[in-house]
Amino acid sequence: MCEKCIIILLAITSRRNFYRKYGIKKGQRKEKGNYGYMVTLKDIAERAGVSSMTVSRVMNGKRGAVSQETSERIKKIAQEMGYVPNSSARALASRSSRLITALLQEYDEDRNPLEDSYTSCFLGELALQIKKEGYDLMLHYVKDYSEITYSLKSWNVAGAVFIGMFDESIRKLQENNHIPLIFTDSYSSVRSITNVGIDDYRGGELAAEYFLENGHRNVAFYGPEALDNGVVMHRLRGFVSVLRKAGISLVQENFINLGVQDLGGELVRLCSGDNPVTGIFTTADNCAYQIYSEAYRKGLSIPKDLSVIGFDDLSMSELVTPPLTTVRQDIKKKALVTCELLMKNIREPDSPAENIVLNVELSRRKSVRKL
Repeated sequence: MCEKCIIILLAITSRRNFYRKYGIKKGQRKEKGNYGYMVTLKDIAERAGVSSMTVSRVMNGKRGAVSQETSERIKKIAQEMGYVPNSSARALASRSSRLITALLQEYDEDRNPLEDSYTSCFLGELALQIKKEGYDLMLHYVKDYSEITYSLKSWNVAGAVFIGMFDESIRKLQENNHIPLIFTDSYSSVRSITNVGIDDYRGGELAAEYFLENGHRNVAFYGPEALDNGVVMHRLRGFVSVLRKAGISLVQENFINLGVQDLGGELVRLCSGDNPVTGIFTTADNCAYQIYSEAYRKGLSIPKDLSVIGFDDLSMSELVTPPLTTVRQDIKKKALVTCELLMKNIREPDSPAENIVLNVELSRRKSVRKL
């Protein structure tokens, strides 16, 4: 007998032994799984010597009249055979789902949205809270409204959390989807939505007040185009309002756009001349880290040459040198409140819309010096 034939014969014999061991009949071979095929409730029932209905009750946590001993034996067999519940099939059969989707707006297909530390931190906390409620969180990137409704219906999710600027699509989303929709950081004119945000305006005020308290009167702003983003716009408005009350104007030359080609060069320009900028406020800690990096590269010292205030109070902000003064939002609480509202709307579909605004505070560290 040739070597190739011997190998084929051994493979067939091995497979037959496997099927015999687990009581699998010819024709029952399915998609590959942990044990080489997709295990079904019927497979488990045949090996356990019980009905498929009994296995179904046990695996769904509804043991009923099934004895504890039988229940444990069924679970052990299921584990040994590598059984994995089909959550999608359950959802379709019961017209319910244990899936929650988080929809994240994708602005640039070449940029990973989770590179943003705030977004990653919020999603992590949200996933933990949703897991405690017995649901799983699924992340889905969308570019525009046309993808959203299709995604929600195709996945048969129980609810959705929107992260990012979906304000222009909110009315259409409500009309075309009849599941709980929770928005975060929305400044939509549509009032009949449930939203969880923070007091962005107050955050800007706190930053300006702290600069003035420490003698800084010529200050700058670094961030994305304010008019394109409700969150940024409110943070900037709060910052500017306090300066105006103190008789200070934030001149156009002191605005640095997030997309500037040479941030380091701009920082050098701001810190030069007869009336140099002494402080800069940015609307995210990630942006503050960029300022730190470029200032160091250009030989500028923080806070000696330039004081910096960020926004978010990410964990890294305590670890950078010097530790970053920043407006703190409680991301963990924000995720908890978002989850609580979502669960409430799942249980009570007719719940009225709510707009929750969480407080912010200033974390004072070493990145602002007193003049």
